[in-house]
Amino acid sequence: MKDIVLVRGFVAAAVFCTVGAVCGAEFTHELKSEAKPWTSEKFLDDPQEFHFAIIGDLTGGERKGIYAKAVTALNLLRPEFVMSVGDLVAGGGVSRPDLEKQWASFRARTAKLEMPFFHVVGNHDIWTGIKGMTPGRQTSIDLWKELHGTNTYYSFTYKGCLFVCLNSMERHDYYPPREPLPESQLEWAAGEFERHADARWRFIFLHKPLDFMSDSWLRFERRIQKYGYTVFFGDWHNHCTAVRHGKKYHMVGTTGGGFDCGATGDDLRYGIMDSITWVTVTKKGPVVSNLALSGIHGDTIQTCATTKGWIEAPLDYPSHLSEDPAKYANEKNTAMIPTEVMEGPGYDWHFKLAVMLRQGCVYDAGIEKFKPGRKHVILLGDETASACAADYGADWQVFDMGFPGDKVQNVMWRVIQGTLAGYLPDRIVISVGKHNRGANTEAEIAAAQAKLIGLVRERAPQVELVVK
Repeated sequence: MKDIVLVRGFVAAAVFCTVGAVCGAEFTHELKSEAKPWTSEKFLDDPQEFHFAIIGDLTGGERKGIYAKAVTALNLLRPEFVMSVGDLVAGGGVSRPDLEKQWASFRARTAKLEMPFFHVVGNHDIWTGIKGMTPGRQTSIDLWKELHGTNTYYSFTYKGCLFVCLNSMERHDYYPPREPLPESQLEWAAGEFERHADARWRFIFLHKPLDFMSDSWLRFERRIQKYGYTVFFGDWHNHCTAVRHGKKYHMVGTTGGGFDCGATGDDLRYGIMDSITWVTVTKKGPVVSNLALSGIHGDTIQTCATTKGWIEAPLDYPSHLSEDPAKYANEKNTAMIPTEVMEGPGYDWHFKLAVMLRQGCVYDAGIEKFKPGRKHVILLGDETASACAADYGADWQVFDMGFPGDKVQNVMWRVIQGTLAGYLPDRIVISVGKHNRGANTEAEIAAAQAKLIGLVRERAPQVELVVK
């Protein structure tokens, strides 16, 4: 019970401040001296200020008793309501009776909360479709709608603030995901922002951060950039704060879900801890803190740049891995400036990269990243690199990183973002430059190709390089 005692101590302090604030509206005294036995700050008694809490993932091997402890703590903390970021049941493509038991267990524990609880779809709640598990996915969709209603994404307002809850799983129907959030859902979300243009603040909740690395999400961000908003998400089981276009994106950790990196308890180096995220909405926007069930922490446990935890792809935008544009202020050769593709390739360029970054991380077993007994080759560049797959037989496993239409500077950008990380191939084939012709001279293209080779060699010093 030690952790609960600590939480009670926090609650006692919070109640004391709240009582002081309520009394502050009618604060009187009879002391005559100029100095007073209290400080001069204003009472925090704004009637529009409110609090809500967020719980993290429960899946990946839920540890018994943690979520129940969180429910007890929440009833002591007394937020106006509790949000989630998905993955509340194990799912797993199981039979309907087994899935019903999982939801019944979660609902019975959640029923002890004394305030409303809001659901957000996670990839265990609505199951990811893996080969042979499509029926399980449909079962999870049907049961979710029976229990929580037919709207798998929705919005609501509270005290002048807009809350938008997205469904990451609408098109994540396979593993690894083949498509990001659909345009129709993001169009709806942007419309909610515009419909509530006078909202005090806006909050977005979703499960899977991989959706941020897509052309469609970047377009969505540009459309809502003028508004004040904060994003909360889960999936990767650790706390990490990203900044995209100057907006805070908070990854929420676990509230009983499995720990990564071999951790058996809180380990803030990795952003790992069981916690409740506490949000205070003020006139100036939200103040975020993370209440471990063993302590209290500020809004940033780790950043994408500092965490040793599981980060599948850079979440900051522009990424903390990106180079300073000022570095290229005097560069005349455009092919030498690492550049992302923003428009026109005919496919979602950013999401394609994000999936490749994901495949290079800890999910290697799930996608059979390295098949035993084979050599491994990466084809890096444009569509001419992809065409080189025909040169490799059954004794090679081919990782096709050819992006149709890419120029040399686009491939540089991908390499800097970490597209080669985690693969450790026997050979890398580089073929790119045809799309630079017309915009760059042959000498400029050659100089850029040399730079690209250098970037690759820095990241894979022992690998055989073949340049086409």
